[in-house]
Amino acid sequence: MKTYKSGRQKLLYDPCRQIFLQYTPEEEVRQQLLQVLIQEMKIPRDSISTEFALKQIDHTSKQRADIVVWHKDREGKEHALLVLELKAKHIELTDHTLEQVKAYNKVLQAKYIGIANGQSLELYEVQGEKTIPLTKELYTYSELIKGKVEYTSFRPLRRLTYDLTTYDRYVQFLLDAGYIGEGTPADMHPFLSELQNYILCGDIMISGKYQSKIEEDLSYGYFSFGNASGGTFPGYYRSFIVKNFDGKHEIYRMAVFGTPAFENDPVYDNRAGNTYLTVARDRSGDSSNVLQLNVDQFFQKRQNDFDVFHNGRRNGFKNSEVIARVEKHAPDLIVDGRVYLGSIPDDRTITSGDGSDFIERIIEYACIRASLAKKRRQK
Repeated sequence: MKTYKSGRQKLLYDPCRQIFLQYTPEEEVRQQLLQVLIQEMKIPRDSISTEFALKQIDHTSKQRADIVVWHKDREGKEHALLVLELKAKHIELTDHTLEQVKAYNKVLQAKYIGIANGQSLELYEVQGEKTIPLTKELYTYSELIKGKVEYTSFRPLRRLTYDLTTYDRYVQFLLDAGYIGEGTPADMHPFLSELQNYILCGDIMISGKYQSKIEEDLSYGYFSFGNASGGTFPGYYRSFIVKNFDGKHEIYRMAVFGTPAFENDPVYDNRAGNTYLTVARDRSGDSSNVLQLNVDQFFQKRQNDFDVFHNGRRNGFKNSEVIARVEKHAPDLIVDGRVYLGSIPDDRTITSGDGSDFIERIIEYACIRASLAKKRRQK
């Protein structure tokens, strides 16, 4: 990608608007993708809009679509054909990204939508309320207009048997994919594989006995959330619509992730590489992890089960503050001065009977921790 200079300013040339633009990582992705659209997909330059203001169609909208490709029907009327949402190269493409472009397309009504980050381009055909993924081909402008595309088969995640989740090759796959920490003891790997599969795909029976109530199970999706140290956890999460003890509805997402081991790293220094059960609160403008539970530390083996406790640690607060908050709103979670989150079997399939109370306790605790953070900001 050729860059230009104006004094100290780094510039990129936009061939569609025929202007110089200030360099940003996202703009670099946009300009690279424009070259793909024009040169490889044979899309005419005058059929491409960048940074298209949706208010041109819906005067109430303040949003802009990164790239819109247009075509004319037989009567000469122009319609959106393809809408693309772009992210910088270091940002994962997730269901958040896809939902963003789908929101734009409610206004534009294009036949195709896509997401890209300079590393990957994913295209989808819109069929009513469904978005059908296309194969990784670079379709030409003519093929898109005529609908000469092929669909890729989507293999949904599913609940696996205990023999499969604890199979050596499957456990190794999770290690390689970053769902189990490099430094987590090997004898915990089969248990974590079973736990990860249960959290994503297992049946959960909602008792409703806690103040923060799971009102809807949204199944799994691919998301990415960060923590206070700047790390991110991209991957599959189980999502729930929760009505918290303040009566407000929020989305909470839960997952198991591992971290790599580091030695003398400039950011993380020396780190063993643990596995974490993470819970993120996902809402517009304020999405982040509210619980990052170190499995290696807080899952304590007792015969054939793991008891799960937490000491209340949360950045910016004393452990005692968190414990006191939990004791006020969910006293049943406090056992011997710690937060008790339940027990999970180590040597067999995790059933809905085994895991449901654990999930509800985790959600209750996450909601309390999120409310504590809100209280601190108000001071």
